[in-house]
Amino acid sequence: MKIRILIAAAILSVPLCPVIGQQQLSETLRNHVTVLASDSLSGRGFGFPEKHLAVDYIIKQYEAAGFSAPYDGGYIHKFEHRTEIALIEGKNIIGIIEGSDPVLKNEYILLGAHLDHMGWKVVNGQKVVWNGADDNASGVAAIIEAGRILMANRESLGRSVIIAAFDGEEAGLLGSSAFAKTEVPGKFKVRMMFSIDMVGMLEKNGGINHAGFGALTGGEELAARIILENGLTINKAYDKIEFRTDTWPFAAKGIPAVYISTGLVSPYHKPEDDAHLLDYAGMARIVEMMAGTAVELSNLKPLDADARYIVRKTDPGVSAGFRAGYGSAFHAHTTQFYNAKPLLSAEAGLEAQLRLTRNIRLQPAVTYQLSGSKTDAGKLRTHSLVPQLDLLLTNSGGSVMTPTVFLLTGAYYSWSFAGKEGGAPADFLAKYDKADYGLRLGAGMNIMKVQFAYVYKYGLNRVNLDPAGGEIFNRGFHFALTRYF
Repeated sequence: MKIRILIAAAILSVPLCPVIGQQQLSETLRNHVTVLASDSLSGRGFGFPEKHLAVDYIIKQYEAAGFSAPYDGGYIHKFEHRTEIALIEGKNIIGIIEGSDPVLKNEYILLGAHLDHMGWKVVNGQKVVWNGADDNASGVAAIIEAGRILMANRESLGRSVIIAAFDGEEAGLLGSSAFAKTEVPGKFKVRMMFSIDMVGMLEKNGGINHAGFGALTGGEELAARIILENGLTINKAYDKIEFRTDTWPFAAKGIPAVYISTGLVSPYHKPEDDAHLLDYAGMARIVEMMAGTAVELSNLKPLDADARYIVRKTDPGVSAGFRAGYGSAFHAHTTQFYNAKPLLSAEAGLEAQLRLTRNIRLQPAVTYQLSGSKTDAGKLRTHSLVPQLDLLLTNSGGSVMTPTVFLLTGAYYSWSFAGKEGGAPADFLAKYDKADYGLRLGAGMNIMKVQFAYVYKYGLNRVNLDPAGGEIFNRGFHFALTRYF
């Protein structure tokens, strides 16, 4: 399969008819970025009123390039996003370049870039604008000019090409998610997607970074050849699908989705990310490479997704991460009419998650816990090593792109290796049992690669060694946050 793809690609590797020279292309890209990253656009924040200036500018460029308008003669794909206090209308800008093959033209290669950035805020009484020249005026400029080259070479295209400027990426991949949900595959049968995100620092980065080519059968070899044939260097090639940019909603639908970037070497998410810092000659080379790549992919037969690779990257069978939490703990005097007053508790450790079925997860963890209770002798503080195992029942398949909620039940075992009571060493020989075990009950939510959980701990082992003191059990709750690697 890989050999067939490489042979077909080599046959199709013919120079494209240039629209303008590389020097002029560099200047055109500079002009685009200068406009899109100007203070007058106020950082193109999602929902900010000034962003319509960016939308209007991009539409004019689509019209000048001659892209077909798929929405009743217009380019705007609208979507809505509700926040706590407002319903915000987002606008993706979608243009079409129709392929020449009578069959393949009903399939699409998508070149996408997000048009929004961080907006502005007042700092020390002054308006500070996050212009986002590299992030991602550079990507928008690149897809416009790659599209212009493709329009001049339409006879070379087999499949059609979508040029997509997505809104709301910085607010949570909102525009690309809405497009993938409502337009794919019903209106557009997308066979491969590219997110061109931050491509203005080629020389400083030392080459191109890419991620996700493994989602296409034979894609990694294809990427290496295309990039090198265009005289570019691969700085980093990641064996993953990037979840922090617009590739993720498409990969979650089983579509090969590739991230193209020159890295985070610009003033990433800082007000200093301005147009004069960018490497426009390098951008021009990337634009020509992307246009050539689109032509090759538009003609490849077959163009197959590696389904197993995509599943592994979007809904991994095993995930691991670091967990931290805080809450309170106390002693429950079950033979008395009172309970001890609680103390602050905290935990930190490593956690894993294993996918058993579509809706069931197994979640083991090992944590250090600081716990205790108020006692007659003063504050009891214990330091413990706690292995635990939880079973999660989720509401969906658990893709890290889709927020999921879950119910949790499990068990823990605790071994206290140190402690103090009233300022003196805790008596683990005659007063307290070092060992404890019990149940865990809770609920929570996974959002991308972060988990939030509320857990109640119900001890089943009597922790006081002297039965004359009645029966005393550990109780407590905590809020926990896990960041998966």
